[in-house]
Amino acid sequence: MRLSPLLPVLVLGVLTACADEETPTQPGSGTDAQPSAAVAEALASNSWTLKAAQPDYAFANQASYGVMPDANGNPVVYQLGGRDDDGGSGASVFEYRVATNTWSVRGYDPRIYAFNTNGVVRIGKLLYVSGGETYAGGTRSTDGSFWAYNPVANTLTEKPTPPKLTSDGASGVIDGKLYVLPGRCSSDYFPNPYYCETESFRRLFRYNPATNTWATKKQAPHIHLLSAGGVINGKFYVAGGSGTNTLDRYDPATDTWQTLAPLPVGGVARGTAMQGKLWVLVAHYYENQGKTTLTTFVYDPATNAWTRKATPKYYHSDIVAITWNGKPYLLGLGGMGVPVELYAP
Repeated sequence: MRLSPLLPVLVLGVLTACADEETPTQPGSGTDAQPSAAVAEALASNSWTLKAAQPDYAFANQASYGVMPDANGNPVVYQLGGRDDDGGSGASVFEYRVATNTWSVRGYDPRIYAFNTNGVVRIGKLLYVSGGETYAGGTRSTDGSFWAYNPVANTLTEKPTPPKLTSDGASGVIDGKLYVLPGRCSSDYFPNPYYCETESFRRLFRYNPATNTWATKKQAPHIHLLSAGGVINGKFYVAGGSGTNTLDRYDPATDTWQTLAPLPVGGVARGTAMQGKLWVLVAHYYENQGKTTLTTFVYDPATNAWTRKATPKYYHSDIVAITWNGKPYLLGLGGMGVPVELYAP
């Protein structure tokens, strides 16, 4: 089993924020209540606002998050997976209600024993999460499990194992099907079928809920370990990742990839699609300076160009898009004791 040390937990501290092309407003208090509709409309564009932090007992490091609206149409964010500062896993499901700026735990069970998953996506009334890493048994290994979470019933249903045991990837939904581009494949028991000869991985998988089956699609041009992904106009975009600044786009109609304009800087990335653009938060390590700098970029497919935007105070283990009071926002989430950050574009 893989015994390599944990990747740096960037969410535990404030990182240097790169200067922005558009000046952001200063973040507000992390203890205030979520603003009303009228106040929300007044949030300055291109700004991040600090909101409530998760409880200290939430296993929020390297966690993944999915969004599902409640009965009133307000977005609710669910934490699926994660670990604590000591590496322990087995996270209960936490929910964050945007309208009230409050966190709560759904109960001791169900629990997910994985972190650094391939991301969470919504298909219909379910949230799907695949892959990840775990410390079950006392050693760090890859967990290739695939789950469907039902927020209404608060239940996890295990689904068919993907073709390989993977983690550290990005996911997206096109035409009701799940597309997963992992960044790492387990080599623990190669050449057994679910394992790989090398851990670096760029094969794309597709899951069809209608048939409950996986299919293997064309591999990506580049490895995207800990990357940002999103779907725009029926195509899957994956950007950045550890050691790379590349941007690749997958077209399911032709089962082909195209490499597009690279990120201005590379590094571990988190992001999602919103308003027909790809929003990416990059943590870039400057070796000559001995520091990691955060920068937010947005990619416009119409111009094949990146633009720098305001940067949050913290690095987050996930970035999700929400619609609240008819307006689009980003939420930065994850990290033990790290506040949620709300971005108004």
